[in-house]
Amino acid sequence: MKLFTLIAVCLLSLPALSQSTLKGKITDEQHQGIPGATVYIESLKKGTTTDIEGNYELTIDTEGSLEVTYRMLGYRTKKQNINFVEGNSLWQTVILQEELSDLDEVVVSASRNSEYLSEIPASVTVVNEAKLKELSKATSNISEILEFTVPGLAASTGTFSNWGQTLRGRSLLVMVDGIPQSTPLRNGQLGIKSINPNDISSVEVIKGATSIFGNGGNGGFINYITKKPQEQTNISGTTELWGTSNLAKTKDALGFGAYQSLQGKLNKFSYYVSGSYEKTGTKYDADGLVLLPTYGLDNTAIYSTMAKLQYQISDRQKITASGNLYKTVQNTPFIPVPANFEVFDESGEYSLTAGYGIKGTIDGEKPTGTTLINGQLQYSLDAIFDGTTDFVTDMYYQNTENIFFYSDKFENGGQSVINAEKFGLRPNFSTQFKLANSNLVTLTYGIDLLKDKTNQGLLDGRLWVPNIDMLSWAPYLQSTIKIEDMWVIKSGLRYDDMNLKIDDYNTLPYSPLSDGNFNPSVAVTGGKIGFDNLAFNLGLRFIKHQEFIPYFSYSQGFSIADLGSVLRSATADNINDIQLEPAVTKNYEFGFLSKFNRFKFEAVAYYSTSNLGTGVVFDEQINSFVPSKQPQDIYGAEVSLDYKSDSNKLLLGTSYSYVEGTTHSAQNANTLTYLGGDVIAAPKWTAYITWKPIEKLTTSLRMTNVGDRDRFSPYLATNNQYTYRHTQFPVKGYTLLNGSIDYLLRSDLSISLAVNNLLNEYYLPSRSQWAAPLLTFTGAGEGTNVKMSVQYRF
Repeated sequence: MKLFTLIAVCLLSLPALSQSTLKGKITDEQHQGIPGATVYIESLKKGTTTDIEGNYELTIDTEGSLEVTYRMLGYRTKKQNINFVEGNSLWQTVILQEELSDLDEVVVSASRNSEYLSEIPASVTVVNEAKLKELSKATSNISEILEFTVPGLAASTGTFSNWGQTLRGRSLLVMVDGIPQSTPLRNGQLGIKSINPNDISSVEVIKGATSIFGNGGNGGFINYITKKPQEQTNISGTTELWGTSNLAKTKDALGFGAYQSLQGKLNKFSYYVSGSYEKTGTKYDADGLVLLPTYGLDNTAIYSTMAKLQYQISDRQKITASGNLYKTVQNTPFIPVPANFEVFDESGEYSLTAGYGIKGTIDGEKPTGTTLINGQLQYSLDAIFDGTTDFVTDMYYQNTENIFFYSDKFENGGQSVINAEKFGLRPNFSTQFKLANSNLVTLTYGIDLLKDKTNQGLLDGRLWVPNIDMLSWAPYLQSTIKIEDMWVIKSGLRYDDMNLKIDDYNTLPYSPLSDGNFNPSVAVTGGKIGFDNLAFNLGLRFIKHQEFIPYFSYSQGFSIADLGSVLRSATADNINDIQLEPAVTKNYEFGFLSKFNRFKFEAVAYYSTSNLGTGVVFDEQINSFVPSKQPQDIYGAEVSLDYKSDSNKLLLGTSYSYVEGTTHSAQNANTLTYLGGDVIAAPKWTAYITWKPIEKLTTSLRMTNVGDRDRFSPYLATNNQYTYRHTQFPVKGYTLLNGSIDYLLRSDLSISLAVNNLLNEYYLPSRSQWAAPLLTFTGAGEGTNVKMSVQYRF
């Protein structure tokens, strides 16, 4: 009996003796373990994935040299030939590099699921952390950073407001980790500046109408992806101090700022916390005049805090709680002197003098600015339903307060404030499975639930836009089919159902032209209204050759076109008699992405049409600015080219954006007129060169050119003088040069110096020009200014 037992044990041991084991760990460049990375041997069709610490173990039944592939979304794939010997156990530690500037950059926002940039049949711009770090050394104004890095986004306004900074000629939705920051029910157009750039890991800009997210994004959306906790040590962090000044005139121009972040891991908890404070000084134009303080960036205190706490429940489950505060307070000692323009004759010759600031105060005026508060609780569960599906759900809260400047357009004057409060719940599933011939299908589906309450009143208690309560629900389904690693087909549906309750209210007497001609107050009976829409998107991309990756896409967008502007200008006495209609946009685009040798080239052409406009027009019959009710057709193109030398010591790049648009009456499609500057941006050309002469020194020179746009003719006003209509004013181009230098004193300590508007050019930002008929929005751009900073990492 003992003999038979011994023989059985020996026989059972034979397979084990012929096996070998590959063990190891996959980490990033900071030696932090990467969970969920794939270890795969193609010749054996065998593989495994890493655990939460990045460790893996794979048993092999074959001897000899085999190619092992290590892969993780967001990192460069690595392949190694390993010699397997019978009975041996091998240990292999692999370091994967992040994909920060390649075709395989990871995008989350385009379909609410991680996917490669090169496989998305849409126009997407990703501003990664490396680029954000570089540009934030020159400015903490995220609007200026995006102006330079995002083709298709209009030039920065030079102010705190992003009114006119459209995306491909249409309104955009701004989000932080998917939480809406914009106030589409009453669009204050202040959403772009809603977070400190130091807290952002990447910015994902999805262009064109989209059915992925909801109300407010007819031109696309900007999603700020905040930094995640790093887990390589118990504590690490970054300290940054900086100072700013104007060089055209230095009196009272000094500003300063400080930023501190801490992050780390404690058992199953990981955390990221940060705080910053910035105080700007007085800002001057190239001639030494104080910049117009309306929507100004001068004498402003900026507070920012962020916290993110993550608990790893198990290898497959985690819960994350996060929140941030972004607050600005402009307390300027200056009051505005309005701009002045004169049109000389019928041909349109004109003179334009920018407004500026002088010492003074306005009785009762309070500091202007914005306060944004976000809170989010997210739970994720991976590999459910036999490992095919990942589940993520989050609850969020968002609160906005935007206080605007003093205006004499109100009877007896006043300052308005937009208040918005949002609650949301978003369960989201992502299921992946294979069809015949290894074709891969990914389904992303869920539902958006949103409660949004918005109003706009005056600080003295008068109500301008009544309380609007919106409850919406929107189920959606997005599918991606990858066919034989050659084609990607993406399609999806989203159904929006919006139900709004509007309180009774009285319109305010208002003089839009500041001429003392106040509209009479109208008592409006509120009520309930509803909108619904089914949006559809379809895209196709060929991905076999990285030298040419073309795509075509069709997408639809749906939004309520600034409902608050309609309500505050009402002439009817009942909400049911006010013409309320949602804007539906259809977007067609074709483009391609190419990478060959050290070059990356991208080009796209697009056309979009909508039943309503996205800007406002002046209605002389009711003496008020109201959203456009006329259909719009917008078309344009974007190209970009980037080069990186073999040694990475030289980086070059350029981009060009062109957009144009027309509108016509609903009754006659042949009565075409060009759209105003608040919708259509002047052409934009950017270029940069970054050079590292030595390992520790990085220098950069950047150029932004805004071209001419002269589409309009003056008309003869009632005073027998020629003038231009609201937003229909010529734009003359300008060119700005910015430079920066960064030096690494030690591996953990660096200093930098940036000079903006190097040539001290006197210019009027494009918005200051097309808004000239309003007078109060026309200010010059800032003259030469500097930012010097020191950064310490530990």
